[in-house]
Amino acid sequence: MFKPSSLLTVLFSMGLAAPISSFASGACVNPDFKAQAVSAVKTSAPQKHDVSDTPASKESNPPSVPLIAGQADELKTAAENFKTRYPKTKVLAYRLTPLAGIFEATVGKEVIYFDKTARFVFSGRLLDMDRGEDLTDKRLKDLRRIAFDSLPLDKAVKTVYGNGKRKLAVFTDVDCPFSRKLGTTLESLKDVTVYTFLFPLESIHPEARGKSDAIWCAKDPSKSLASALKGKPMLKTIADNPVCPSPVNDILALAKQHGIGGTPTLINEAGDRTAGALPLDKLEAFINVPVQGN
Repeated sequence: MFKPSSLLTVLFSMGLAAPISSFASGACVNPDFKAQAVSAVKTSAPQKHDVSDTPASKESNPPSVPLIAGQADELKTAAENFKTRYPKTKVLAYRLTPLAGIFEATVGKEVIYFDKTARFVFSGRLLDMDRGEDLTDKRLKDLRRIAFDSLPLDKAVKTVYGNGKRKLAVFTDVDCPFSRKLGTTLESLKDVTVYTFLFPLESIHPEARGKSDAIWCAKDPSKSLASALKGKPMLKTIADNPVCPSPVNDILALAKQHGIGGTPTLINEAGDRTAGALPLDKLEAFINVPVQGN
């Protein structure tokens, strides 16, 4: 038997819920990141608001299946049962799914599913086999999306390839071998502006912070970044240099805000994100994802 307040902790420990920020094998990951992701879904106080006031009833992107008579009341009942059983689990939204009797709860940047009684809770992929669509993946991409224009691009190292028409943001640890591999691939791009956020994972790469500060304060940060990603020796500078204040602390906070726990993490203009040292063809495809509304 487990305590209701630790619902997501139990799911994670049993391997039934994988954090949305999980990275492919081609990435460096902060070893403390998974624990942070689990603790982030807990809250110390029960949620007292009515289901009618939750984001689930106000979302701009409702479920793709049409609502039928009685479903709204069924969702409300299911959500109330979920809150009663798991009062310390902070749910951002409750939603219907195309599967009768199964509902979705958004917890942080994760989604879990439950039945009307909330006795049965599970995490996994919900697939529409007729349409060949991974509904869970689609939902998670929506939750993870980051508006490109919201990124503090003035705190990133800017590198322009060709006319720089297309845009890509990358969170990079210069001592991460996968970031270095991606750095080599980036040099083969054409007509892309790459904004690199210096994101040292100090717990596994203790020298990365000093190198990141030095890159930012270099006469040519883009050139210095390219050199560091090739593993060339470089001078280091202290953090918080009064002559050249480093933005690294701000980038660390930004990564935490968006649940980014490893490098390289890439964000395209559409706001989608992925992780790992993508090969050139997949990198091009990721960059070329159309922006919604265009």
